[in-house]
Amino acid sequence: MQKSVKVRLQFNTTDTEKPFVHLFATKFGLVFSILQADIMPGRGGRMIMDLTGEAEDIERALAYAAERNVRVKILSKAIVWNDASCVHCGACTAVCLHKALTLDPVTAELSFNNESCVVCEMCVKACPTGAVRVDIYNGNES
Repeated sequence: MQKSVKVRLQFNTTDTEKPFVHLFATKFGLVFSILQADIMPGRGGRMIMDLTGEAEDIERALAYAAERNVRVKILSKAIVWNDASCVHCGACTAVCLHKALTLDPVTAELSFNNESCVVCEMCVKACPTGAVRVDIYNGNES
């Protein structure tokens, strides 16, 4: 069964020289999007990814990461946008640094791209109608 999950990977200082993301794609057959990354050689860092693939392949990939001392956290939240209650005011777009929420300049219609979202929740606070909310997902953390 295909699924998609957002994860945060925390790398140690010694793990930044390894082709880790490449292995996720080739060894486990996952499709990924890097949503945010802050990694420096010799300093470590973190990466937020959206992983898509067979559920068991995602689980194996995350176990592989944990075995290599990469801290894994399945992001337990997702942003959900309700088009029916949205008034397309654009307030959320002003705070969305990753452009997951955008306002079409021609039609003035709001759209949401879940793949670009890093679940910072700024849009939830900015929405005057409550059309944007946080959905809780019970994930695992290694």
